[in-house]
Amino acid sequence: MLGRFAVEFEFRTVERIIFGPGVVRRLAEVASSFGKKAFVVTGRSFLRQSGWLEEIETLFRQANLFLVVHQGIPPEPTLADTQRAIDEARSTGPDVVIGIGGGSAIDVAKTVASTAPFDGSVYEYFRGRQIERKGLAFIAVPTTSGSGSEVTPNSVLIDETTGVKSSIRSNFMYADVALVDPALTLTAPKETTAYAGMDALCQAIEAYVSKGANPITDALALDASVRLFLNLPKVYSDPKNLELRTQVALGSLMGGIAFANARLGLAHGLAHPLGVRSSLPHGLVCALLLPLVMRFNMPVCSEKYAAISRISGIAQEPTYTDMQAAEAFISAIERLNEDMRIKAHYADLKMDPSEWTSVIKEAMASGSTRSNPREVSASDIEAILASF
Repeated sequence: MLGRFAVEFEFRTVERIIFGPGVVRRLAEVASSFGKKAFVVTGRSFLRQSGWLEEIETLFRQANLFLVVHQGIPPEPTLADTQRAIDEARSTGPDVVIGIGGGSAIDVAKTVASTAPFDGSVYEYFRGRQIERKGLAFIAVPTTSGSGSEVTPNSVLIDETTGVKSSIRSNFMYADVALVDPALTLTAPKETTAYAGMDALCQAIEAYVSKGANPITDALALDASVRLFLNLPKVYSDPKNLELRTQVALGSLMGGIAFANARLGLAHGLAHPLGVRSSLPHGLVCALLLPLVMRFNMPVCSEKYAAISRISGIAQEPTYTDMQAAEAFISAIERLNEDMRIKAHYADLKMDPSEWTSVIKEAMASGSTRSNPREVSASDIEAILASF
């Protein structure tokens, strides 16, 4: 599906990707190429409870590497959370920073790697200070299949003083190595699998139709969209199946590479302000918004939505028009949300209309919204908010 794309484009991604079941056991070997001291940033409990942290610590000891572990990154990290990690890294002086966890832990880790060697607080970088050169070496190790943060050049954080959720962005934030081991996702709860997986699916679809799409991102995003759509419901029902976990992890990785270059769309532009106000998980909010935004985009995106629909086997009727095939795909996503117990949360997004003004303002200012394939107005967003 060739589609439309800009005549001129650029494409970037991480320098090295290591993918496959069991590759996490190569982490000490990979880290040793950057020096003897590593600083690990991870979440609150998963890594230790799963037993992976103990195994990683053993591997590092055997390789005569020094390891400092900064635990406790929450699912929605604030600037204060990030500054604490930066301060500890500055006090320990590591050679390499390793982010192990979901997107939140990896985002904090890449911010640590990018800013710890220099002066200034994370508040300055969040509010516009530029990252001017490469910081510490950085290795990203995802434990969920969703955010794509291991291959993106930005960090999504919340300014706890204003409640605004936004990104620090720089091409110097790309990981030196993305080490993606699907086995790390085997113990993820079904709810986490569903929310992270729908975030990945939303990212792949939005990258495919984004204003910034190009032939390379189209190839990645189309494959990711089909791969995720077909395998996510299966892995939700059979979470211990490593082959299915591998397919979803690959879809998430490919979608992440695509949207890091093509950008996203209105679903993500709205997901950040709505997620902060509702306290709902980011992936859940993206899942709820995705069918609404796809229907809004139908006048300019039906051809590409139809391509995903036909390749996925949804629109099997040969007489279907692109609009009919696209609508069948959107309906299939709504059924997937129902099957994974997501759709029932629509009511949780409802808010007093007095809050709409600030949500609309933040969404309209988002780079994701600006990349949406169909032009978006404040009244368009208001209509979506009224539909919950």
